[in-house]
Amino acid sequence: MESGKLCDEVPIVPYPPGVLPADNDNTKISRYDFHDDFLFGTATSAYQVEGAAAIGGKSISVWDDLTLRDPGGIDDQSNGNVSADMYHRFKEDIKMMKQMGFNSYRFSISWSRVLPGGRWSAGVNREGIDFYNDVIDTILKYEMTPHVTLFHFDLPHCLEKEYEGFLNRNIVDDFLEYVELCFWEFGDRVKIWTTINEPRSYAFNGYVIGFFPPNKVSCTFEEALRSMPTYKCSIDSMKTRKALEKAITVAHRGKICSPKYPYIVGKNLLLAHAEAVESYKTKFKESQGGTVGIALNSVWYVPYDRNSEEDIKAVRRGVDFMLGCYPKNMEDAIPPEAQLKHHEIEKIKGSIDFLGFNYYTTLVAKHDPNPKGEGYLADRKMEKDLYKTKEGLLIGEKSGAEWLHVVPWGLHVHLKFLKETYGDDLPPIHITENGFADKNTKEHTAYIASQDQLRIKYYQDHLAHLLHAMKKERVIVKGFFAWSWCDNFEWKEGYKVRFGIIYVDFNNNQTRYPKLSAMWFAKFLKAEKKLRAVEV
Repeated sequence: MESGKLCDEVPIVPYPPGVLPADNDNTKISRYDFHDDFLFGTATSAYQVEGAAAIGGKSISVWDDLTLRDPGGIDDQSNGNVSADMYHRFKEDIKMMKQMGFNSYRFSISWSRVLPGGRWSAGVNREGIDFYNDVIDTILKYEMTPHVTLFHFDLPHCLEKEYEGFLNRNIVDDFLEYVELCFWEFGDRVKIWTTINEPRSYAFNGYVIGFFPPNKVSCTFEEALRSMPTYKCSIDSMKTRKALEKAITVAHRGKICSPKYPYIVGKNLLLAHAEAVESYKTKFKESQGGTVGIALNSVWYVPYDRNSEEDIKAVRRGVDFMLGCYPKNMEDAIPPEAQLKHHEIEKIKGSIDFLGFNYYTTLVAKHDPNPKGEGYLADRKMEKDLYKTKEGLLIGEKSGAEWLHVVPWGLHVHLKFLKETYGDDLPPIHITENGFADKNTKEHTAYIASQDQLRIKYYQDHLAHLLHAMKKERVIVKGFFAWSWCDNFEWKEGYKVRFGIIYVDFNNNQTRYPKLSAMWFAKFLKAEKKLRAVEV
């Protein structure tokens, strides 16, 4: 294995065999290293960028409810009421995307903007339909491909309040009504659909650690508290259950729930996806000719102790608990209420035309033979969120987000794993999210914050490792979407981090400034065709 780099004098985990070496020159990579019809785009989601929270007939989503009712649940007490104001600025943004050379744009539809009451019987909001028609028509005007996500975490609050949202099987029927409306209204022009973005994130953050709505906590109190990096109180000093409950109520905004809940939510998310796909294939595909997939997220892992068989097994177990549709590693953990019936499994199998894959980072896996509590975190039998190995090697260079370390080779290794695991059954892949975070430092001017050389290197290295994996592992990848087009509301972190290649001045009328990474992408996408620049 090749020696790793230093990060603030801390040695980095070495690059594994078979991937591009750490000192490979990836600066000359070009879009022409990829096939001609490869999709290059940026990605956003409705709640994170649209704003217009009370404009155009939109109803309250679960994120509107959380951020307005309990702003303390967000690290900087912010919300998405205005955010990047893309509701009013999408035309200038999409025009800029085209000018930079992007040929696709991935965005999501707000369920509560088109169906304010969550279902048809409560009324269709034509103003919301018109808005998304305008977005789609603008993308097509600039000869770009719309890549539409139907659900990106922003459930109508009325459905959560009525029957607890994805905890209830009723959600599958209401989701089907919603997606069929979208297929009917937009499917003549949209040919790439993603049903659900990161179902694991929705179940984990909403029902394990409680960071997302509906803020339910099913892990142990200690695990919940340790998952809050800003929490100041010592866990060891809190001797009673009552004190722990109070801490979660005050600092975590969580509601204690059954450890079964994340699995039940996961099941209903998969069923909702399967019903949406079946509907499209039986009612719309013949006339519209589109494709439907799902976007899954996963980190890669390295063993804490490379000489430990248990830690090596934990690597596969960690990936299975993020990616798998109930693989063998999870079978014993699934409660009866969340078990999929045979006909449900058959409906889910082969239900995607493509796999959307969101990759950001790699973590360290350490086996935990005696996990505390019960539920998802305990079922994995892994210690949580490790960034260093037994030898003290850091997994990768740090970004501005605590959870994101830069490990570009992890994308290659993960794609190799998928190919070896699923073989010819692996559908074509779209890298639907990949991106780098900077801390949002108030003292930085727009100019200083736009000098994002680390983000440029992040994309150069990840694109190079993606290309290498495509050629060496024979993985079919058809698109790459940078997260994100512009700085936006980043869920629990609010505006404390910036992922965009476009700087947004949230204090000055959401003015846009291209960062150096945006200029790099423009050069990357419009570079003259030449000899292959990346050694593969």
